[in-house]
Amino acid sequence: MRKISALILVLLSVLTVRAQYPLVSISDIQYVDFQNLSNGIDTSSYFGDTVEIEGIVTFDPCDYGLSSTGSRVGTWLQDPNQSSWNGIHVLIDAAAIGYSGTLSELNNAVQFIDNFQVGNKVRCTGIVGNFGLNSSTPVPGNTQVLLLPIASEITGIGSVPSPYIINVDQFMLSDGQGGQITQHTTGEVWEGCYAEIPNVQVVDVSYGTGSNTGRIFWSIQDQFGNKMGVRDVSGWIRNDTFDNFCTSIGSNTPDTWDISPYIGATVSYVRGQILEYCSSNSGCQYYISPRDFNDIGPITAAPPVVSNVTLSNSVPGTSQSQTVSATITDVDGSVAIAKLYYSIGLGNTTFTSVSMTQSGNTWSGTIPAQGPDSTYVNYWIKATDNLGYSTNYPDSLATNSFYWVKNDGINSVKDIQYNPSGSATPFLAGKWLTNMDLQGIVMATVGFYDLGLTILQDGEGAWHGIYLRGQNLSTLKRGDKIKITSAKVFENFNVTFLDSTTYLLLSTGNPLYAPYMGLDPAAIHDAVFDQTEPYEGLLIGFNNMFVVNQNPDDPSTFGEWAVDINTTDNIGMRCDDYSNDIGFDFGLDSLSLNQSLDYIYGILYYSFGNWKLLPRNKDDIAGYQTISGIENDPLNLLEVKAYPNPAKDVMHVAISLTQSQQVTISLHDLTGRKVISESVKLTTGENQLTLSSTGVPAGVYMLTISSDQFSFAEKMVVVK
Repeated sequence: MRKISALILVLLSVLTVRAQYPLVSISDIQYVDFQNLSNGIDTSSYFGDTVEIEGIVTFDPCDYGLSSTGSRVGTWLQDPNQSSWNGIHVLIDAAAIGYSGTLSELNNAVQFIDNFQVGNKVRCTGIVGNFGLNSSTPVPGNTQVLLLPIASEITGIGSVPSPYIINVDQFMLSDGQGGQITQHTTGEVWEGCYAEIPNVQVVDVSYGTGSNTGRIFWSIQDQFGNKMGVRDVSGWIRNDTFDNFCTSIGSNTPDTWDISPYIGATVSYVRGQILEYCSSNSGCQYYISPRDFNDIGPITAAPPVVSNVTLSNSVPGTSQSQTVSATITDVDGSVAIAKLYYSIGLGNTTFTSVSMTQSGNTWSGTIPAQGPDSTYVNYWIKATDNLGYSTNYPDSLATNSFYWVKNDGINSVKDIQYNPSGSATPFLAGKWLTNMDLQGIVMATVGFYDLGLTILQDGEGAWHGIYLRGQNLSTLKRGDKIKITSAKVFENFNVTFLDSTTYLLLSTGNPLYAPYMGLDPAAIHDAVFDQTEPYEGLLIGFNNMFVVNQNPDDPSTFGEWAVDINTTDNIGMRCDDYSNDIGFDFGLDSLSLNQSLDYIYGILYYSFGNWKLLPRNKDDIAGYQTISGIENDPLNLLEVKAYPNPAKDVMHVAISLTQSQQVTISLHDLTGRKVISESVKLTTGENQLTLSSTGVPAGVYMLTISSDQFSFAEKMVVVK
């Protein structure tokens, strides 16, 4: 009798815990009114609330492969009693809810894997959130429920509801110029649902590199050019082993999948979970996520596949023709004909056709020489197979497919960085450039006390900075003027590099460009295009800043901190410890919350979804100084001291050297104008120099000291 009473008390206790949170329908959580959706606002009215929900499991959590670190596992629930707004993403994520235990312990507490089997009807408790550009505040994104460590309950056994038959244009609509417009008003209603989109073509296939190696990125397109991305949440589609939470010896799904037969083909359907994914580059868009191979229907038509498009001349002159070549194949027949289309003037859709000739699987066509100088030539390819099916590559508008006719070749950083179509990716990406005459000043190097990246700048302001990569850059020093004669334009995780760079050293000890001071740190945080992309690879700076977050990735730590113009929030612009001179814990052990910084300089960079500032060394932050400046071989320069700072009538400079050498000492204002310049012969040991600043106007200046052996820069303030 006592045992029964104890059991009743336990049940009452569980019921009491559950009664603290309301049972809310999935449709109530997902619903957003038309007015908000029209304004791009799709945040749930229950954002931040703790609720109970109930629904049918439509996705096997053992297949969930979206977390590369294994920090979370997810699935989807769907309410069969509702006709719309009836699906939602549900997951366990210990860090996201502040749970102190491991993911396995949270799984045991929720009974997640045990209860969330496909077809089960489950009731569970969690916090309503969203996964957008910032999951901690109500911004557009994918609505989700983060489960709390409260046991879920199986309330029924059934089957997955039949997929809803919907169309691409309910989610993404072509703008007629190669872009896609997100349709919040008609797409949001299906977020979280299991759906089917019939009769679509597999397009825009690309293969991941770096940390994304193995992944395949692709989209589906209807007959009207409306495109929708495919998200590889499931390990069946993802091609890696991140879906191994349910097994101790390996992946629950195959780690290889070949998309080749589907490239360019029309399939009878693609099924999957509808979700919204947001990125700083493309904003928020809707995706479909197949659960396994059965969610990709049979091929109904396979047009030719066009790949490996190459140009005979990346940047031809007005007297040079252009041969365009491509690999064209057909999986269910043969390629009958291919034509090359071209037009003159960016965006011109009046095309002229040229027949392409065949050599094996390689087809080539030649565009006659075009002018005038600085003309853009658009081009695209149409291939037709023996059954009459055709492929337009990249499309019949030649979207972002053009080359530049330029008689004097590439001679500025802007020629490479700027894309006249408005894309963040240079139109020269992936192309070898030869016969270049690109001259600029080295602003950062791979030196021991420097950034660890080589930066070239050929002017101040937008589109004047770029990253260099290669095996022959280690001897470069700040202030070196070089001429690049050949390089490959390489886009690496949304950052543009010049790779395999060949250059000539023109001179040393040149003044550096002053930091560009005209940007808004809040706009950089928000990834505003005009405040970020044009300044990628450029030395920028901010005065009178505050440390607003010592570790914006808490509870993880990635060596970053955030600064802003005030202390009203803890978001700010991110700064990174990339520099060889800045330690991983710099934000935590060398900075304090709300600390005032007189200045912070650095190179603008993009990584892991954020624009951020990369200080080149500690000299770029407030009053921190590195003993050995920015020397690649610090033994040549033992110490530099410049004082007093601020200075009034004179500046004293103490320089300790290991060998005698000719040194140039210069003072520049922040526009780069030279105010003082002296060249002196210094001896081994300590040297004392005095500079008169009597005639120098009050203000902020850059003091540079350089020789063939080293270069040093420091901010100096002159007062009157």
